[in-house]
Amino acid sequence: MRAPSPDPSTPARPERVAVIAIHGVADQKAGDTARAIASLMLNHPGPGATYRQADCDSHLLPVPPLTSMVQRRTGHPTSAQGGAAQKAYVPPVRKAMRQSKTSDFSADDWISSAESDDAGVVRAAKGRGPLTPRELKKSNPDIAFSDYLLFKSQRAEPDHEAYEATRVRMTRDATDAHGQPVQQRIDVHEMYWADLSRLPGSVARIVAELFTIVFRLSQLGRDAVDRAAEAAGVNRKPRPPGARRWACLASLQTTLDWAFANLLANLFLQLLLIGLVIAGLGALARVEPAPSALSLTELLRRVLAVAVPVLAVWWYSYQARPGLSGRIVVGLYALLAGWLLWAQLPAHWVVGLTWLALLAALADRALRIARDRFPAARTWGLGLMALTAAALLLHVALNAAAAGGTDDLRHWVRAGMRVVEYLLLGVVAWWGVAGVLLIGWLVAGQSVPDRDAAARASIATGRLGLFVSVAAFVALSMVFWAVLTNIVELGAKNVDYAPFWFGKGIYWADGANFLHGRYEKSTQAFALTAGLTLSLLAYLVAVLVPSLFAELKVAFGTSERLGHWLGAGYRRLDFFVTFLTSASVLIACAVALLLVLKQCGVSVGGRIDDAVVWVSALSQTGLKPLIFTAATLAAAVSLLGGFLSRAVPGLRMPLDVALDVDGHFREFPRRAIPRARIFSRYVSLLEHVAAQGYDRIVVVAHSQGTVISTELLRYLQFRAAQKVDTRVTELWTALNRSRLLLLTAGCPLRQLYAARFPHLYAWVTTEAANGGGPSAAQVGVDRWVNLYTAGDYVGRWLWGPDDKSYAQVTASPAWGAAPEHEACLGLGAHTHYFDLDQAHVARWIDWMVTAPR
Repeated sequence: MRAPSPDPSTPARPERVAVIAIHGVADQKAGDTARAIASLMLNHPGPGATYRQADCDSHLLPVPPLTSMVQRRTGHPTSAQGGAAQKAYVPPVRKAMRQSKTSDFSADDWISSAESDDAGVVRAAKGRGPLTPRELKKSNPDIAFSDYLLFKSQRAEPDHEAYEATRVRMTRDATDAHGQPVQQRIDVHEMYWADLSRLPGSVARIVAELFTIVFRLSQLGRDAVDRAAEAAGVNRKPRPPGARRWACLASLQTTLDWAFANLLANLFLQLLLIGLVIAGLGALARVEPAPSALSLTELLRRVLAVAVPVLAVWWYSYQARPGLSGRIVVGLYALLAGWLLWAQLPAHWVVGLTWLALLAALADRALRIARDRFPAARTWGLGLMALTAAALLLHVALNAAAAGGTDDLRHWVRAGMRVVEYLLLGVVAWWGVAGVLLIGWLVAGQSVPDRDAAARASIATGRLGLFVSVAAFVALSMVFWAVLTNIVELGAKNVDYAPFWFGKGIYWADGANFLHGRYEKSTQAFALTAGLTLSLLAYLVAVLVPSLFAELKVAFGTSERLGHWLGAGYRRLDFFVTFLTSASVLIACAVALLLVLKQCGVSVGGRIDDAVVWVSALSQTGLKPLIFTAATLAAAVSLLGGFLSRAVPGLRMPLDVALDVDGHFREFPRRAIPRARIFSRYVSLLEHVAAQGYDRIVVVAHSQGTVISTELLRYLQFRAAQKVDTRVTELWTALNRSRLLLLTAGCPLRQLYAARFPHLYAWVTTEAANGGGPSAAQVGVDRWVNLYTAGDYVGRWLWGPDDKSYAQVTASPAWGAAPEHEACLGLGAHTHYFDLDQAHVARWIDWMVTAPR
């Protein structure tokens, strides 16, 4: 019998659809992406359909931290279970030293601590029960890394948060094939994460993040090489053939990265500290060239003799809250200190020590910020600072004794110039050792066996990270020194000095001339450093200029030409970086050899000497405009940074991309790991959406948001299958009651992540879905649609061969035989997928909202 036809007079329940909008790299504010997608759907509905917007609201969601699988199985304490609070995570010195060399994830520290008391995970028979952390790392390293970050974050007791989620409610009206009205209720929810992993607004934090990126790029390269070496079997016993060379390469990469971040950077910090000592005390000495009855130095000594003990007593009383007897003892100590400062210590000692202590406190503040990102930076910085201060005070005492105990701040200036020589010798020694290591590093990278595509990509990532980090740091250091040198030279003006190493035997009547000579000698290779760095920049500009024109919506050829130009440029990038790295190492070794020969009094010939003079003159000529450029850029960032980033988002795009990629891998500070915080917020939003009982859920993601979405969905699906905890299992079950669909735009999974970190993202390229690429089933969705433009420099295609057609797809959206589908939108770049003129994007979203299975 035929089933009775539905009564047309009885309206069917409107289908309820949730669209989860997650943004990518740009300067969005909370709510912008949800409103942009809703506006796009309103202005470009599907054929025969209309959208009516009901309202736009927001609601607060609790965001409890998402615990790792390890914590749920092993019973490690969480914040909810009353674990010991760690308001400021400070690792022990030995552990910090180990973490400065390699990630805990690579060193298996995570596995050791996780499995030490994991009786619940030890299974009775192989293949039964959930995977152990060690097995998870071998089979699914990307999922293991996400769980590792959650594990480290939770052990540091992160704060609970609240998320204000934006929601846009709309109604879609259409007619079915029988002419009957069909209505859908569509809610657009936004998953906003820019506040957790984006460039901050204040200038001080921008500078801190810039320097963090400089050092983090080298670490990312180190981690890529570590994973390649691990895949080659360096940790197996016995080691397979060729693993020894991989171990050598990984060790050299780690040593160079460690020495760069912990030694070279701290040497330059001490140079800055001593430079400010010379500038401040030298300027004070110049104010009073002749002794007077009550000099400015003597006046400062008396003020400090009163202020320092009073402030010390106040601070101790505030911190320790002592009793009456304790206050009496502290007061007596303060009186003794005041008497010593007022009557016993020479004025130049009181003023000099106070200035040094103030600068050391500021330097320690910078080191504390660095420690939050690089665990051993403060330990080595404080060690070098202690040696620097000891050498400075020793030479102040020697200078004062040689002058008959006279009270003169010029003793500090002369001592400062002597310490500058020590530090410059340390920098020269660093480059001498690093030059040998760099040669071995290059040779090791070329000689490792079994260099498949993943191995070559990992080595290239290591080279790119180290080259860009060191070159950027050296260039920035030279520019900062160029800015600072004028102030330091003023402090040393008219102070005589006799060097012990640089220009030994020459007596300088004016210390400013000595320091200026050191500045010119130290920066004479700036032209070479800048030339190599600018070569890489020029290559990238040449590759990206057509895409930048597309970003500004200026036609620049056809989409086919644009796509193939960008693809060819990216394919040749590794070769170009290898060439630049090799040239940099050879030039650095040549410069070091010339310096050694010159110090030994060996002549190298007229033409070489002429070339050195020419390069030195070119360096000074190039540095002078950079002094004003640096000041101008600082002012522009301070005054116009927000306006420029909103008006021309492409200007800040490279930095935003770097910050987003770095934030996705960043492990420190432990209490604010970006991926852990983003995952926790995303899961809270998914729980809220799943509880509403939607018939289908469509995730619409752009750029970095596509990486976050796919990795989280992949992680949740895997974790639910392991049945580790009820929270994730119930969430995934609830999500699967709805039809889960995914639309990605400008997805960098293949073009950036799998290309730079192939072993961590092997699942993107090793699966065979739709001609080669990640499968919809692996991320737990029914359908996966990927949209891209020909000139998208962040992310383009996901499936099929690399050499694809970039012609614009104009066909109407429709499901194919495979659950994965992608389409090229033609000319375009990375930041305009959700603009109001993107009708094809709107049609695809509308199709996913309404299409049958």
